[in-house]
Amino acid sequence: MTRRRTPLLLAGVVAASVLTTAGAQAQQPPLDTGSAGSEGTVTLITGDRVEVRGGRARVRPGPGRADVTFHQVRDERGHLHVLPSDTAADVRGGRLDGRLFDVTGLIRAGYDDRSSPVTPLIVTGGLVAGEPLTSVGGHALEVPKDTAFWSGARAAGVDRVWLDGPVTATLDRSVPQVGAPEAWQAGHTGAGATVAVLDTGVDATHPDLAGAVVAARNFSRSDTTDDNFGHGTHVAATITGAGKYQGVAPDSKLLSGKVLDDFGGGRESDIIAGMEWAAGAGADVVNMSLGSPWPSDGTDVLSLALNKITADTGALFVVSSSDYLSTHY
Repeated sequence: MTRRRTPLLLAGVVAASVLTTAGAQAQQPPLDTGSAGSEGTVTLITGDRVEVRGGRARVRPGPGRADVTFHQVRDERGHLHVLPSDTAADVRGGRLDGRLFDVTGLIRAGYDDRSSPVTPLIVTGGLVAGEPLTSVGGHALEVPKDTAFWSGARAAGVDRVWLDGPVTATLDRSVPQVGAPEAWQAGHTGAGATVAVLDTGVDATHPDLAGAVVAARNFSRSDTTDDNFGHGTHVAATITGAGKYQGVAPDSKLLSGKVLDDFGGGRESDIIAGMEWAAGAGADVVNMSLGSPWPSDGTDVLSLALNKITADTGALFVVSSSDYLSTHY
């Protein structure tokens, strides 16, 4: 099964976009931001356009937004953030994901205007039509950049908006480093346990994994559950491989959730959908050897989903870690 994207959402957004198409856009003078690290143009969900060229950022307010001011700040990683004044309270209060205004991050993620005509979002509240994500009470959707989304969404009663950020595969460490041989000697081999691998899929025909995969499902933009990238099979073998290099828990069974495509990439909504499926399918442990270019403080949508699923099902999640660096507006 392949999940399909619903491109738009919400009563009021289309009307809002029509109302903002007329009139000339005001041009703000360029501000020197130092080395931008990435260059490109990003249309924010407010309809404002930010152009980053040669270490300078120029903000072009959206139609009817000439009186809005824009606060620019560079975080500890060197990322440039551009925050419209009328969104500051919503970002501080958690209603809007701060990554939506991380211009450097958006360009590097391929969400700039040249790379993508839409902004992928995860939204809770309001009259939303999109892929349901029950663990966070929300939906995943793609919003065309010419809709001035936030104006209509706020009027329609949307509770929270997150960027549906990119996620990529990361490698695991070797079996002896976690003390697996000592565990085997004590009789702990994973017998009776089911482990879900949320990754690029698993090659169930691999001789080291013969009979290990008991169920598979596709949440990625690829058209098959097969692992055409290799990372998921590598992780699965680390968990339960029975060949020359024995896995940590060689007697465990696997659920394969393909949440990353054939190039090793996906979105946070794909991961959440896979998490919900894995826990519902009876996984005792859910492994996610993947990561995002944005660090987390535990309040992001993936963390909230994980906490809810764990509380509801008792599933243990094992996830690649990252350091947290804050951005202050």
